[in-house]
Amino acid sequence: MKRTFKQMMMLLFAALMLAQCAQHEDKTLRIRGKLTGVKDSLLFAITGVENGEPVFKDTTVCTKNGEFDLTISLDSVCLMEVIDGANDRNHRYVGFYALAVPGEEMVLEGDINKGWRFGGSEVYRQLNEVEKAIQPVNLEMRQMAQQFDSLVHCKEFTEELEKQYSERGVTLYNKLEATAFVFAKMHPNMEAAVILINYLDVDAAKKLVKLLHPSVLKGRMKSFVDPRINLPSMQTVPYDE
Repeated sequence: MKRTFKQMMMLLFAALMLAQCAQHEDKTLRIRGKLTGVKDSLLFAITGVENGEPVFKDTTVCTKNGEFDLTISLDSVCLMEVIDGANDRNHRYVGFYALAVPGEEMVLEGDINKGWRFGGSEVYRQLNEVEKAIQPVNLEMRQMAQQFDSLVHCKEFTEELEKQYSERGVTLYNKLEATAFVFAKMHPNMEAAVILINYLDVDAAKKLVKLLHPSVLKGRMKSFVDPRINLPSMQTVPYDE
């Protein structure tokens, strides 16, 4: 009986280990939800980095009343753009950025034109907190870009307008950068905060990353951060472990 019990315990232990390995090796991201303002399709454009070179992977999914449900294969954390398909076909950009994290579930809700929310796994609930901070500025920047394109298309663009838009663009970028730094300082342990470097120039991104805890930078977000800011050449802010 003792031997039988021991064998049963070993089998149970092995099953648990296999289950843990299966979880750890999950290389897919499930994305589902509903976005109003989407006519017929969404484009999920993923940008990764392999051997120092960008790698692109696009997935287009048809939507029904803005609803969608798909699964994407991933080897590591990547940057992803969620883009309205109809506008993209007409050479107009309506979309936003997200983190693509393998082994997780992303739930998207809201309006692709006016404001969107993230839910699902913990990392995407974190990403929603990031979005609440930066989305208002990003929507302002999108609106400015659309106005700019409209003026250029109608051939109504002048040197004075170019100067005004340039100054407004700098003002909005500075506003976004300041917002990103405030958020990073308040949430140094948040994995999703790494997406903030996507909105910044290289120098600002390097400064922002120094505000994040080493546990974030050395974990699964390492593959996202390192290629973008050349992390090995910099020193992070020291933390007491």
